[in-house]
Amino acid sequence: MKQAVLSRSLVLAVLALLIAGSISAYVLLSPQRTWDSAPTIIVDNRGLSSVTDGNGGVSRTVAAITSSQAWNGAGQGTVVNAQAGSVASWQLGDGIPMLNFDDPENVCTGTCLAATFTGFFTTRPDGSVRIFDADIVTNTSFSWTSEGEADGCASEFFIEGVQVHEVGHLLGLGHSNVSGATMFPSVSSCNNGPATTAADDNAAINDLYGDGGGGPTGCLLLPRGASCTSNSQCCSGSCKGKPGRQTCR
Repeated sequence: MKQAVLSRSLVLAVLALLIAGSISAYVLLSPQRTWDSAPTIIVDNRGLSSVTDGNGGVSRTVAAITSSQAWNGAGQGTVVNAQAGSVASWQLGDGIPMLNFDDPENVCTGTCLAATFTGFFTTRPDGSVRIFDADIVTNTSFSWTSEGEADGCASEFFIEGVQVHEVGHLLGLGHSNVSGATMFPSVSSCNNGPATTAADDNAAINDLYGDGGGGPTGCLLLPRGASCTSNSQCCSGSCKGKPGRQTCR
């Protein structure tokens, strides 16, 4: 059975291999960071040529990313959205999170199945760190499959589980050393276990985005100091200031 490194989470400034810094359980990226609101990932509508489920695994990937069995079912509601679309405008750091079924950056080689660029963040007025972009690339030198293929799996890797893992990085998670967790750094062929988050993964996402956790104000709406146009956009429910210069209070 083939075994491969599930991902490299890439910090743009140094393109360094992410090393889990904890001796046990989940790891959050450093500096700890969150999105202001649930990002929408554009999933490459070209699909993967080695996936024969109808549209190259596109629909399966979108469904896996947004499934209640993954990050959106971990206890904090919707933390990520996804939709099929073109990645022709691919550009790192442009504020549009994309999942590319190719690797235009040529960074995911060898045993790397997929990689996530996590180095796009800024500091909020309250000192917390805001993610403004993250992008995923895929190693097409591997044979891929999906749950939608009728002929089963033969030394292939499931696109669903691998990309759910990558989205964990996109949301702010590092690698876990808990075997069986979605964020464990490697996976064997024909193992789609990472498509379903485990208790360790759920604890991680709740720590990052849950009440009292590392998120900007414990919610997925706009944090204090962010630009707003209505009270409903703010975690505090308070949007104040002169027209065009309103911020969450």
